[in-house]
Amino acid sequence: MDAGVSEPLERIERELTHLVQRAQRVHLHAESSGQPLERSAYLILGRLRDEGPLRNGALAALLGLDASTVSRHVAALQQSGLIAREADPEDGRACRLRLTETGHRAVAATRKARRGLVRELLSSWSAEDRRTLAALLERLNAGLDARLPGAQTDHPPPSAQSQIHVSA
Repeated sequence: MDAGVSEPLERIERELTHLVQRAQRVHLHAESSGQPLERSAYLILGRLRDEGPLRNGALAALLGLDASTVSRHVAALQQSGLIAREADPEDGRACRLRLTETGHRAVAATRKARRGLVRELLSSWSAEDRRTLAALLERLNAGLDARLPGAQTDHPPPSAQSQIHVSA
């Protein structure tokens, strides 16, 4: 393969690997410093915050996880008072999961802490660089969503305004 093509791809793969490793260290550090939610709870509660009440199976599908895995996490979150079950208005025999007020506060606090870290890390970047990074990350995630089996997109496709064209 042409060195001009492989070298940027190698750098991207290496930097993505480092990013994931560092994100995990930040996550562990944040837990020890009292950040309200650990990662799996944040994913579940964040989805319920963004989507509204959902059945367990629908939540599992959106997260790309097995329903039994989500059920175990939901049981712990319900016991912690972060999630409540309610009758499904479309089918009284079924129930939906919804955030409690405590769950809403926990998601808000965690998002605030996470976004504060990102704001701090990117504070010296220009607004244009931040927009470019956001657009490129959206494109990368959209590509991953399209490529991974059973993936559900977490966000709408990037708008035409935010799309960035980068040559390979």
